[in-house]
Amino acid sequence: MDTVVVGRDQLDLLIPLIVEHQRACGREVDLAITRAFFEGVVGNDASFQIIAIEEGAAVGCVMVDPIPNLQFADNVAYVHDVYVTEPLRGFRGIGAILVAAAFVEAMRRGYEYAEGETEPDNTPARKLYARLAKKMGVGCKDVGSVRYLLDLRPGIERARNEPEYLDRLASPRLLSRLSAPPEADGH
Repeated sequence: MDTVVVGRDQLDLLIPLIVEHQRACGREVDLAITRAFFEGVVGNDASFQIIAIEEGAAVGCVMVDPIPNLQFADNVAYVHDVYVTEPLRGFRGIGAILVAAAFVEAMRRGYEYAEGETEPDNTPARKLYARLAKKMGVGCKDVGSVRYLLDLRPGIERARNEPEYLDRLASPRLLSRLSAPPEADGH
């Protein structure tokens, strides 16, 4: 499995995931409006989308948008709408890989902080943020009952000293190791 930052060339892979996600959330889907919206945001320097691709098909996606958070930074990368296709959900770690890839891409784009959000009863997702932060060498702070703020500055600083650092973090093999629960990777 590979993760890819969505560009115009991957739009046809992203749209079916978006439609599936919207339907899973009980929303009616207007394909023309959905496509027009994503044609307008794909390739934006501030917002980005990442898809997980397996055997030529997109199997998951995550959205990242800048949000103001004047307490910590002018702009924070807001990681949201993590979606994995139903047959692959929950046992392969695809959602976690997408979140890790979003944090790496946020560092690559110079975001000093990233914020994630989950449902209060989603214990695995709540543990994921802290685990990823620890494994990536960045800070993680619970800033509300369902929001997590990651301080990406240590990763950005390390990338300044080790230019290949973010490329290493972004490798599919390492992303899957980053997203693995501690008992699965021996830590």
